[in-house]
Amino acid sequence: MDPALKGVGKMEALSAAELQIIRSMLLKQYGPGSRFLDQLAGARVESRRTTGVGLFVDLIIAGKAARVDEINSEIVASYRTLLGHPCDMVGFTLFIRSGYLGFLEGYTFSDAKWPGDLLENWLVLDAV
Repeated sequence: MDPALKGVGKMEALSAAELQIIRSMLLKQYGPGSRFLDQLAGARVESRRTTGVGLFVDLIIAGKAARVDEINSEIVASYRTLLGHPCDMVGFTLFIRSGYLGFLEGYTFSDAKWPGDLLENWLVLDAV
């Protein structure tokens, strides 16, 4: 996304689970002093959609959070669930593009259907 458009309009907030997942990934990868955490504080959901076997959460950064160099990176984490096999584990990838938090992708590890319920109702929020 064009950084000039970040923060335009009122967007939906990240869910508590999405926020915790992203924060945990950033802390593990970059530590507590990361400027990505400043971006996360102003992050909003531009769009959220399911694909059948996954979830995409496009982020928009509100406010004046600074670009973190020109970093293009992906951070991956796996989480247990309260669901039976094959949905007993799901993965998340956080995409960072041009120094900004870009989007969060959630996915199953098979062709299993992505659970339709809120993450908070079935995800165990301790990364594996």
